Amino acid sequence: MSVRAAASTTTLNPATRAWLWGGSAILVSGLLRMLEALPLTAMVGSGPVTLMAATAFALGVVILALGVRRQGSLVARSGLGMAAMFVLAALDIVQAAIVELFPSISPHLRDAVTGLSDGVVLLQLAAAVVASLVIARAGAVRGALRWLPLVALACVVALQVLVRVVLQARGGLALSGPDVLVVTQVAMALLTSTLGLTLMLASPRAAQAARDE
Repeated sequence: MSVRAAASTTTLNPATRAWLWGGSAILVSGLLRMLEALPLTAMVGSGPVTLMAATAFALGVVILALGVRRQGSLVARSGLGMAAMFVLAALDIVQAAIVELFPSISPHLRDAVTGLSDGVVLLQLAAAVVASLVIARAGAVRGALRWLPLVALACVVALQVLVRVVLQARGGLALSGPDVLVVTQVAMALLTSTLGLTLMLASPRAAQAARDE
């Protein structure tokens, strides 16, 4: 059977399906996050978009952690790796819920909620570091691709630090040109979409990795 014919069949290898489905969900999450930065969001409300993006991301991460029929797990079903990815998925939904509910929170509680949000971000960072290291070492992802989560994580950390610095420094002053926060949000959305698309395009490799395990 030719490669083209194999790719067109509906009976894809479970490992290939895991990367394809997980990558698709993460790609959708990135596209939804990009929508958050567009003027259209002001008309429809950012809350539903934020929660939908977080839910899509969490779904993709869980699929990639578990695999399909125990195949295609990015962490080779390592207990530590799966736990880290589950925590990462859950905290993304928690953070989205905080963002949606924040406008309705009493002003005197907002400092506490902001501190809670910062704590969630730190826990997300720790979970992402653990998951990325397990992915790099587990062997389920081969070649340079196994370092992609760590590279993406470094970019996300840099962007998150930039957001925090801008929020602390800008006060109530308007910025000239494109808003740094909007540009940062778009950059993180593009990064998420790129990760998802890369997994989709690389999904045929998952079958070979599963056979070699």
